[in-house]
Amino acid sequence: MDETEPVTHTERERGRPLSRLQLMLPAKPLLSGFTVAVGVLLAIALAATIAGVSTVLISIFLGMFLALGLDPAVRALERRRMSRAAGVAVVAAVFLAVVAVILLVLVPMTIRQVSAAIEAAPETIAAMQQSEWYLALEANLGVDLSAVVAEGIHSITTLSSFLAISGGVLKAGFGVIGAVSSFIMVVVLTLYFVSSLQSIKGAVVSLVPLYRRARFADVLEEITRSVGGVVSGGVTLSIINALVVLVIQFAVGSSIPAVMAIVAFFVTLVPMIGSLVFLVIGSVATLFVSPLAALIFAIAYLVYIQVEAYVVTPRVMGKAAAVPGVLVIIGAMIGATLLGLLGALVAIPLTASILIIVRKVWIPRQNSQTEPPDG
Repeated sequence: MDETEPVTHTERERGRPLSRLQLMLPAKPLLSGFTVAVGVLLAIALAATIAGVSTVLISIFLGMFLALGLDPAVRALERRRMSRAAGVAVVAAVFLAVVAVILLVLVPMTIRQVSAAIEAAPETIAAMQQSEWYLALEANLGVDLSAVVAEGIHSITTLSSFLAISGGVLKAGFGVIGAVSSFIMVVVLTLYFVSSLQSIKGAVVSLVPLYRRARFADVLEEITRSVGGVVSGGVTLSIINALVVLVIQFAVGSSIPAVMAIVAFFVTLVPMIGSLVFLVIGSVATLFVSPLAALIFAIAYLVYIQVEAYVVTPRVMGKAAAVPGVLVIIGAMIGATLLGLLGALVAIPLTASILIIVRKVWIPRQNSQTEPPDG
């Protein structure tokens, strides 16, 4: 007898009507309550387990994300009559070379520029405080900005504040070790997913009933192509954006051009919104050089944003990101709210995948229903 069945069958057999309370109550309240309690505990345990392995899950997700971004390069080599294995080997070698350049060139350069900027910070701040625009701003606000800046710098640079922010030396050290291990894991997973992407898709297709496999395989192939095109195109646009920022920062005399270029790369990975956000970040950071330098940077970068929107993006992305702009913005906002920068980065690929499913599955199913359902 089903536990959700009313209390007895005898009353129904005798023709007595059952009350609403009898219809709602389960036949075995104690057993049902125990089952529900066990289900709640299992759900809590599952949520705790997922939270505990969230770092590993994020690394797996990033590895698959990067692998889909590298897959268009493998496909391009295949179109040039190169075997899949050879194409994967070439792309993997280039990917490892880029990782080596980041570790051996960009990271030391960034550390040197940050160290130089920290050493020159007192002179830079003193020169800024003596400038006309700073004195005029201080007079208009009626606040001793020099005292506020000095107090802020002192509170940040004290050892106790550093330990409070980082959570202690031991925790900061474990954080660095965890970041390095996560980076290595992402690199290894990316190479694995690139080499075995076809077999993974084949395994996923085999889980679907035979009569649906052909259609499911077509939809899955289009989704992977679209996501790969979006990822590779977005990374290409961010690289171009970072190079433009590097040139402009060198031109205005910035002391940290490489740092600004790296920040621009990661910020502009967020589509549409990223360039506008970095326009504000870059302009404010360039104020430490001079107001004129900040104005030159803002104008030059704003011009590039227009060129990027109307010339560079259509050529790089092509038809890979056939997603309406309003959906891009909404998806990026929702993703950033849920998962921060990672959520904003995956907004367009997920949106594009959903649109493909709607166009290939939902709309044809709706079009096939030419008559209203019976009843």
